[in-house]
Amino acid sequence: MKRIFTFIFAIALNLNVLAQCGITTAVDFTATDCHGTEVHLFDILDSGQYVLIDFFFTTCGPCQQATPKVVESYYAMGCNMHDVFYMEISPSDGDAACQNWANNYGVEYPTIGTGSIGSTICNQYRIDAYPTLILIAPDRSIVIQDLWPINNAQTVINALAPYGIEEHDCEPGPTGEVMLSKTDLECFSYWGEPYCDMFTVFNMTDSDVQIIGYESDEFVIQCTDDSYYFGNDVTGMTIAPSDSLDVYVTVLRTRQHYEGTMRFTTSWGVFELNIHYSNDLGVNEFGANNFSLYPNPVKDNLMISGQNLGNISIFNTLGMVIFDGFATDELNINTSGFDNGIYFVKIGERVQKFIVNH
Repeated sequence: MKRIFTFIFAIALNLNVLAQCGITTAVDFTATDCHGTEVHLFDILDSGQYVLIDFFFTTCGPCQQATPKVVESYYAMGCNMHDVFYMEISPSDGDAACQNWANNYGVEYPTIGTGSIGSTICNQYRIDAYPTLILIAPDRSIVIQDLWPINNAQTVINALAPYGIEEHDCEPGPTGEVMLSKTDLECFSYWGEPYCDMFTVFNMTDSDVQIIGYESDEFVIQCTDDSYYFGNDVTGMTIAPSDSLDVYVTVLRTRQHYEGTMRFTTSWGVFELNIHYSNDLGVNEFGANNFSLYPNPVKDNLMISGQNLGNISIFNTLGMVIFDGFATDELNINTSGFDNGIYFVKIGERVQKFIVNH
């Protein structure tokens, strides 16, 4: 009876019959592969990559048949440099056997054996048949508990596609960095309309960077156009290497005060913008006909005309006073030193907007 059980067990080790990972949430591990490279699972997941693990052992016949197809898919998916990171783990092979295996099958991704903690990891994941291929998502959920049969490399590629994992060339991603000119934005309300700081996205990498989007119910990110009015939504825009994009925030829901965080996502990574909105300036527009501004937009000289004007202040969009003066009926202001953009004239409780465009 024992010999029959042993025979059946041996067959089970060489056939993938109802093989499946026994857990649904990944267990973290740090291991050293057979070439001496340390692998930390959660660090890879936290970088945004999926992780594909091939549980195998070197004398397993189905493993020997499947591995060349898995290796081919590894090259098709970008050699661990893009959406998915491959590794393989053996419960029974030492480093020497794993090195021979990797050389024979052209395995360039990490091969972890008993020289590290291969058997422990296999036990933690409750692997009871080989090969078993699993896919772990960045949120640590095991989204594929067993990929079988593996008829060819396309089998693996097709299985990964529903998770947004795309094919890539085996080339490294962009090098360099993407920087924002500021991450703390101040917003104010002028004559009932909110305005915020402008910030700049600098692409200091060697590849295009795409603006993927942002997450906020209170604000919208837009880009400037040539007339200095609010322009188009930046979502989908691409910034070329060594180029930059000026963008700013519009408040969608006017409140007296608001503080919040917006997640601003690019193909390079996610940035958080801290936004502070205050309506305390109190510059609401009343009786705009009591004074007039012309020309508007203005190039070098702005004429303010009215009756009994009194004290006149000009604010920029940051709420800073850049001009203080006094006039009775008319005042000519030289704007040649003003930067292009939006400004506000405040006389008493009345405010009007003008645009400088040199």
